[in-house]
Amino acid sequence: MIEPTPELLVMDLGGVTCRWLPDRRLHALAALSGLPPATVDELVFASGFDDAGERGRFDLAAFTSELRTLLVLGPDVDDVAVRATWATAFEPDARVLDLVERATCPTALFTNNGPLLEAALHHELAPVGDAFDRVVCSWHLGATKPDPAAYAAATEVLGVHPSVVLFVDDSDANVVAARAAGWQAHHFTDPLNLTATLRGAGLLPS
Repeated sequence: MIEPTPELLVMDLGGVTCRWLPDRRLHALAALSGLPPATVDELVFASGFDDAGERGRFDLAAFTSELRTLLVLGPDVDDVAVRATWATAFEPDARVLDLVERATCPTALFTNNGPLLEAALHHELAPVGDAFDRVVCSWHLGATKPDPAAYAAATEVLGVHPSVVLFVDDSDANVVAARAAGWQAHHFTDPLNLTATLRGAGLLPS
């Protein structure tokens, strides 16, 4: 079966467009709060709080407020500092962003993230958010990859037929789920491999 020419390039955030550095964020949150990293991990991540944020259980104000409460942050730590610290888990990859900028079709970022990270895409991570025509965060969808519901909702939000999406993710499970949803999908390993895939799909200028 011949796949149609992709009309929309959809990219993952952590592990693809950005290097994913969760330990850096964990230690930055610990430094901000004065709590041990293990305690921060238990309160924010192991507890399911961050996952709930990714699934849309909180808006930005509620998520930030609850995070401040969990970490016992005083008034001397403002919300900008909280957002900037949250963003430290992501380090933009200039090589991948260059490919996004050069793509000859519309582009979208599709990430399992909540409202605080989405806000960072307009501030600390603006070079990433600005590189894409659209940004789709899981918290708006009420589901996270690789849940089929996330792909169905993203397809509707993006307003395209599944078959013309080329999706790029570093997770095998997410790639498999994307293909099951009718998307074309590429398992990201490095920028060189991605370049070859995009060129083969006709999505880079000759």
